[in-house]
Amino acid sequence: RQEKQQVKQARADKKAKKEARKASGKPSRPQNAYWLWLSENREAITKEAGSAKGPVVGKLAGEKWKAMSAAQKKPFEAEAAKRKAAYEKAMEEFKASGGQPGKRRQEKQQVKQARADKKAKKEARKASGKPSRPQNA
Repeated sequence: RQEKQQVKQARADKKAKKEARKASGKPSRPQNAYWLWLSENREAITKEAGSAKGPVVGKLAGEKWKAMSAAQKKPFEAEAAKRKAAYEKAMEEFKASGGQPGKRRQEKQQVKQARADKKAKKEARKASGKPSRPQNA
């Protein structure tokens, strides 16, 4: 019963983080040329692979992408460059309007540092040889 509550809480936390990320107004990173190509050709690759499983499709798609000529890749690379430029412009606007990029990374780093500090403090107390409780009378 307690495990179910923990799973439910974890799911709710994940959903809240996702909603907070959307509400922040920060633009999402654009797809690169490979992902643009894959989104157009996924169905054909899935049929050819005989499986819709990610690793199977990804491996076959990667092999096909590497085998493609530069001329075949060019339209996808041009679209990716266009999307990247639009993303960078949107990111500049986000920063100009007071947005803070990398906020989640900083929060995670602070939590990690606090945990490390607590562990170091505990180890220092153990290494000092000082008893954790006073002796009984």
